[in-house]
Amino acid sequence: MPVRVPSILIVHPDRKTQRIVQRILGVTGYTVDVADDLDQGTRLIAHLQPVLVVIDGSAVMSTRMTEFFAAAKARGAEACMTLLGSAAADQVPKILGMGAVTNLLVHPMPVLAEELTITAQKLIRNDIFGVEKYLLWGTDLQAITLTRGSQRAELVAQISEQIRSRGQSARVASMAMLVADELLSNAVHNAPVDGAGEHYRRELDRANEIELDGRHQVKLRWGCDARYLAIEVTDAFGSLDRDTILRALAKNDVRESGSGAGMGVALAYRSCDHLVFNLAPGRRTEIIALIDVRHPPTERLAASSYNVFVERT
Repeated sequence: MPVRVPSILIVHPDRKTQRIVQRILGVTGYTVDVADDLDQGTRLIAHLQPVLVVIDGSAVMSTRMTEFFAAAKARGAEACMTLLGSAAADQVPKILGMGAVTNLLVHPMPVLAEELTITAQKLIRNDIFGVEKYLLWGTDLQAITLTRGSQRAELVAQISEQIRSRGQSARVASMAMLVADELLSNAVHNAPVDGAGEHYRRELDRANEIELDGRHQVKLRWGCDARYLAIEVTDAFGSLDRDTILRALAKNDVRESGSGAGMGVALAYRSCDHLVFNLAPGRRTEIIALIDVRHPPTERLAASSYNVFVERT
């Protein structure tokens, strides 16, 4: 009986996209197999050992999706990545509402090679942490540790000034301020939990001073490589989980305003081009927001990419 070699499976109806994705993922060293639709993909999986499945966003809405995902998981697939072209960006709320897609790349076709490669390698290697993966080698990263709640406003203003001093627009600086403020606020007030899993700082007035000692301290790093402005915020509680994230992202339409629980995550998502959640349950939550600085506001896509990576132990 032939030994099955671990591989990557692409399910996409467009032949040009198939070829592009196949070439990009070929650098992983894995064999890359291609199917035109879920039926063909399901038949192929019976003879494969996929470490990763890459699927077209339209296929996710199919009634065959559950059967396909079950077959892929049974054959050992560690993860699934969904690709969605910019013309189909209005499907994002529906996809979020399903609560099943944890890795969505929204992009103009053809897909950006770096986004696809980074996501694939993180999923395959289980090496998920670090904003460095999204920035060009040698990019300077500024690092700050938040030790008091009142530092937040000052820190956010400093980041805005530094971004402007590096030649970025007022719009980019404004987006960065909003994202940094929301992620820091969530890390200070929502992340801490006690032994029973209670979020004991969630209801505190966010204008009040809070001393952040030991595990409560929040770390922020940011940098810009003239492609992306990246903001990384890390807490040491690891209390944010996959389902909470997807519910928060789905709570509001992608570019509409909202309120209530999860508003911070939803606002950050609407204010960047790619939001990445790296989770080590009970130990660490790292959120990375990427703002594309290469295009003017009128060329920005109507939806953002997102990833939810959970470290395998």
